[in-house]
Amino acid sequence: MRAWLIDEAVHLAVDPSDAESLMAVKAASAWAKEKDITLKIWPLLRELGNPAADVPIGDSQMERLKARRAKARAQYRALEDRRARDYVGLPSTFGLSPQSAKALAIWLRDTSLCRASMAGIWPELSEHLDTGSESIARPQPAEDNLDGAPSLDQVSEALGERGLYTTPAFLVGGHVLIGIGHLPLIEAIWLAKA
Repeated sequence: MRAWLIDEAVHLAVDPSDAESLMAVKAASAWAKEKDITLKIWPLLRELGNPAADVPIGDSQMERLKARRAKARAQYRALEDRRARDYVGLPSTFGLSPQSAKALAIWLRDTSLCRASMAGIWPELSEHLDTGSESIARPQPAEDNLDGAPSLDQVSEALGERGLYTTPAFLVGGHVLIGIGHLPLIEAIWLAKA
């Protein structure tokens, strides 16, 4: 196990460019602060694939059905994105450039490494979203030198080894929980560990 992926914390994997992940950061950081739970937030960078890329083309009736289902999924995803953006106060035009998303991912990684917990981090993070993520400065190290910090790829690989492949996802006590609806269960697992 990686030394920075400690068992004494609840770990949250997020995609900095995804509104649902940012909603999870806001909710989880407030929850962790209220419950006095150690929270670490890690960027999980992943390549989005097309799981249907190698599905053979069916007859015309099947293709029409697939097209309707794809449209319904796209509409549902747009509704969920709008709900997440509204929750965190992001404009409907929210979107980070690849450079901004990477800068924010580095900031999240470095901040998780420097701080004992990221409980209550949302106000600081939202300032970076308001000012543009490309201007994010590296946090000052608490004690350790960040030169030995794992790369973003190493963080994603370590999270994948523990079973986190999508965002937002939590890792607590060896359990992987996908989505922010699991905070009560995470708290129960955390209290059972203590």
